[in-house]
Amino acid sequence: MQDKRKEPTDRTKYVVWGAAGGRCTLCNSSVLENENLGEPVPIGELAHNVGATGSAGSPRGERKLSRDDRAEPENLLLLCRNCHKPVDDGGAIGRYTVEQLRKKKREHEQRVYELTEIGADRKATVLRVVGSIRGVTPELARDTVLTAATATGLFPQRLAGAHWNLVEADLRHHVGENDGAYFQRVTPEIDELAQRVHAGVRSDEITRLAVFAIARIPLLVYLGAQLDDKVPTIIFQRHRVDEGNAWVWPGEDGKVPDFDVELLQEGTDVRNVAVTLNLSGAIGRAELPAFIDKTFTIYSLSSSELGPSAISSLAALRAFESVLRSLLARIEGRTKPVALSVFAAIPVAAAVTLGRVLMPNVSPALHLYDRDKDGKFFFALEIKR
Repeated sequence: MQDKRKEPTDRTKYVVWGAAGGRCTLCNSSVLENENLGEPVPIGELAHNVGATGSAGSPRGERKLSRDDRAEPENLLLLCRNCHKPVDDGGAIGRYTVEQLRKKKREHEQRVYELTEIGADRKATVLRVVGSIRGVTPELARDTVLTAATATGLFPQRLAGAHWNLVEADLRHHVGENDGAYFQRVTPEIDELAQRVHAGVRSDEITRLAVFAIARIPLLVYLGAQLDDKVPTIIFQRHRVDEGNAWVWPGEDGKVPDFDVELLQEGTDVRNVAVTLNLSGAIGRAELPAFIDKTFTIYSLSSSELGPSAISSLAALRAFESVLRSLLARIEGRTKPVALSVFAAIPVAAAVTLGRVLMPNVSPALHLYDRDKDGKFFFALEIKR
């Protein structure tokens, strides 16, 4: 029986602290806190997996392991004080086996390594915008956003004075989505978010944007139109996969559907133009409001991959953007309308992209329509850059 304890060397302590990234292996909390003393206070503790000695009172000490190996980094975990006690406490010790703790240590240290591999040149300011959709509260938690950003190889940047590593607008407290007044109530919050982004870009504090947004389509288009186009921007899309990866884009070689533009009707008044965007669903000519009459020229942009998977890769989003820009250039060069009446059934990333492709002082205004609870279109917003 081993009853002599060997203390870890300073080198071993540095190795364990470094591999754990200064965070508790179990709860991930920082083990370097200020505690209002004016200086950082280390509150981390090294815990043994297989106990320090082979004596009966040493947690998991009955495992066969040499005295020297018990004090090596492979057998030590960095824990906060709150997690250390239950790991070793006699009443709770059975909850943690040697194998479980080894797995926790391996997963935690691998995650720290992978995250710290992301260089400073990949920092991004993360935007999170979430609103209700027909009374349903969509899931777009902060942890979901930050996990997807880091999985994409981005380093979420915390702006000066911000509590979270993101800039956000939570619109879910607004009610009554079935008329234009709802959209007028909500847009000021998007304006406030956009102003903060513009200020950050001007001060060079923001050098890249990662946009996570889910709300009614007109609001997403409005968001896209308000965002600054002077910095690289990645717009994320929710995918129908397992929840842990729902907002993570697949690789560059993702599926790209065919996008087709069709002239549905040649109008008698060049000032009147309507566009239907059919990606996540199809909008038939008969569904358009009665005022879209024979005076309107009507274009349709459709996807060969109709449904939720219409935009399932960054490559698909870029292809949609290219076709959309070509369509707008075609319309502007042919008829020069004051405004385009837009009826859209498109995924969230495509909606934000629609707002971003508008050219300031060049593109016509968009008159965005949305459906009410009965499926009828109503005027929601005018959007112009």
